[in-house]
Amino acid sequence: MSDMFSLGMVICAIFNQGRPLIQANHSSSAYLKQIEVLEEQVHNALPRVPIALQEATVRLLSRESRNRPTAQLLSLIKYFSDPAVQALQFLDVINMKDPSQKSHFYRNTLKEVLPFIPRKLWFQHVWPCLQQEMRTQEVLAAVLQPIIHLIQECSLEEYENIILPAFRNVFSIPKTIQATVTLLENLHIILEKTPRDDIRSEVLPMLYNGFESTTIQVQSAALVAVTNVSEYLDETSIRRMVLPKMKAVYEKNSTDLKLVLNVLSCIEKTLDRLDRAQIIDEVLPMLWDVRLQDPDICLRVVNIYRLMLSDKKYGLSVNLMATRVMPSLLPQTVNPSLNLDQFTCLLEVLQEMLDHIDRNQRNKLKLDNMSLPSPERHRPLRHLYSSDNMHVPPFNIPNLRIEQRKTSSAEDMARKNSTDSGMLGGWWFGASPSSPDSNFLRVNAFPNRRLSDNTLMTPKIRIAPSCASSPGGTPGGGGLPIRRHSSIGPQERRGSTINLSPPTGGGFHYRSVSREGSTLSVPSAYLARSMIGGSMPNTSSSVPFLLSSSMSSIRSRRPSACLSSSQGSAGLLQQLGSGMFVRIWKSGQW
Repeated sequence: MSDMFSLGMVICAIFNQGRPLIQANHSSSAYLKQIEVLEEQVHNALPRVPIALQEATVRLLSRESRNRPTAQLLSLIKYFSDPAVQALQFLDVINMKDPSQKSHFYRNTLKEVLPFIPRKLWFQHVWPCLQQEMRTQEVLAAVLQPIIHLIQECSLEEYENIILPAFRNVFSIPKTIQATVTLLENLHIILEKTPRDDIRSEVLPMLYNGFESTTIQVQSAALVAVTNVSEYLDETSIRRMVLPKMKAVYEKNSTDLKLVLNVLSCIEKTLDRLDRAQIIDEVLPMLWDVRLQDPDICLRVVNIYRLMLSDKKYGLSVNLMATRVMPSLLPQTVNPSLNLDQFTCLLEVLQEMLDHIDRNQRNKLKLDNMSLPSPERHRPLRHLYSSDNMHVPPFNIPNLRIEQRKTSSAEDMARKNSTDSGMLGGWWFGASPSSPDSNFLRVNAFPNRRLSDNTLMTPKIRIAPSCASSPGGTPGGGGLPIRRHSSIGPQERRGSTINLSPPTGGGFHYRSVSREGSTLSVPSAYLARSMIGGSMPNTSSSVPFLLSSSMSSIRSRRPSACLSSSQGSAGLLQQLGSGMFVRIWKSGQW
């Protein structure tokens, strides 16, 4: 039991920075004195001892030998059951294990405990065992797992001097499918520290051979490897080796969702290394052929299109967007498998494509329009320059109202029969009936008028109430006036839309003049004096105006006294019957 006490003293010295708890210098008296305070010294050093070993240390340094544990019991405590220690112990007898036990140990146990094994033991105790097992194909796939961890954690010098000389042969020797997949999936870790010459001569040939494998797992692993190590590949290798092999793999396994996802990831990673012709001739047809029902595949394709939209060098023109890309993406907007984020991403890309098409087409149409000759350039927009669409403020003559109306058949007959009064009409309007100015009243054609009489004063328009003395009025009624129409009988009346009956009493008032389908409101005094050769009185009285009826309505009413007194007035009526009618209200009658 004295040996167990000595073991406890060694454990305390190890964790007490090498200083033992008892330093008697071979003096028995000093030893006895320090033994008396040993319990206190153990208590002070105990915080520096691992927790799993503290209880065992206290019992080992007990002054009573019966309290100390035996060597068998000490080996069973948790501290000495450390997985790293057990792994190292298993490596000592690894040659006695079968391949299945070896595979389980390398793949699970050693890979998990390797970070807890001291770094110095990696290359003194662990690596020699792994180097020996690399020659066995049955356990090669399992051995590669801890080897990859060693490569990832070691320095560049350690890798080149210790690991690479033996590991270089793994790239060229025959391997199982699982070993090849493990190498390809972790190829980016290996290439980080492998010299460029070894990459071109040893690693890349293994990568290209993976595309030609007949196993989908190896082909898929090769696609993953290209995605991870694309920065180590030059453009020539990607264009001449990777892209053709990748396209062949897709054509043979287009129904495998996992492989299609790896193909799309590889395209997205290497797209900027491909030239424009390859993208248009090989990549885009592959994207159009992909089935987009799966949400992950749809999102991956959308991301590739988003990358193409970012730069014109990829060759995604607006014609391809409108005719091929968008028709393939639009049905996926109603795909029930898409979540909100995927749906939003899809719509953003579609909207970006529409914006590209909009800008391109607008600029193209503007350039095409500018390149045409002047008449041709304005011809497509002729309706914009038409005078029918020009909204010019109308020129209004005071107290003059022009309204278009359809002439009746009676007026047309009267116009044909008024051949004798052509001179009078020309004198009256200052032009021939066929003149373009025949619809306008010319006030400067009267030699007996003063210049001041040519000014038409703006009257205050007053709508008079209906009265019995006005033609068409309803006696005692406050409703709308009723006028006769030329196309109905003399006893029939039609309601007017507004009440324009003049007030009773004397004086001259404005009446309407109808000519060539137009109705003009002119002063009645002006017409009366002009027809009898007099001058127009200058009056500013407030008078209303009346719209003219048809010719039959004029003939059905009593003629004016001033017009029925002379034969010349009848000729004037014939002239007016050809398109112009005059009504004069004076002294309470027409």
